[in-house]
Amino acid sequence: MKKIAILISCLLVLLVGACANTSEKAKTTTTIHISAAASLKDTMDDVKPLFEKVYPSIKLSFDFGGSGQIRERVESGAPIDGVLLASKKDADTLSNQKLAENTKEFAGNDLVLIEPKNAEQKEGLSLEQLLDNADKIAIGDPESVPAGAYAKQTLENLNLYNTEKAKLVLATDVRQVLSYVEAGNADAGFVYQTDAILSKKVQVKAKIDAKLHDPIAYYSAQVTDSEKKEPTTTFLDFMNKSEAQKILEKYGFKAAD
Repeated sequence: MKKIAILISCLLVLLVGACANTSEKAKTTTTIHISAAASLKDTMDDVKPLFEKVYPSIKLSFDFGGSGQIRERVESGAPIDGVLLASKKDADTLSNQKLAENTKEFAGNDLVLIEPKNAEQKEGLSLEQLLDNADKIAIGDPESVPAGAYAKQTLENLNLYNTEKAKLVLATDVRQVLSYVEAGNADAGFVYQTDAILSKKVQVKAKIDAKLHDPIAYYSAQVTDSEKKEPTTTFLDFMNKSEAQKILEKYGFKAAD
């Protein structure tokens, strides 16, 4: 009986110890919420498990959208700890309002014009001819989607915006532009090179000259009123480290200038 009592006591000690360790682990695990540009979705799917393996006490929660939409959410006080934006304008706006801090560039991209994969193959056409041949051209809403703003700048600098304006189909983010072209709901669309790479249903018809629009760069920033600044800073700094940069390169992003 004594042996059984001792055995039961030992089991209870082990059980209590295990519960205490689990409870302690739960207490020391912090979840941070990051709002990121839609074009980063697939990249973050790879970054998340890698980061959480390196920093097991920090868990990542993401939402994705147009950078202008993310800026507006921060301005309205949404519970966001950090942002990854595809727009210097939106990053600067948050910084100037003291709503974000420690802004840092971590990647670059290229703008391209895509068409459905099954579209009639016509080689050697200029960007102007490609646009002229399209009945519907999808772009992100220039007011809230950086890729759309770059597309509008391109059209304006080519003196084509007024000509093509009636054809434009506005999307809520760059991934919606991609889906419109994939489904054949638009004859052409302006997306990032990284979005075009992901799809087997579209073809790149033209790479847009970088001189036709503002530089395309991605910026990380800490939301000023976040109560989880230390773990958020750890993640945002991680985006400039070699592990994250290799993933960005894998998906076609360019290194930060």
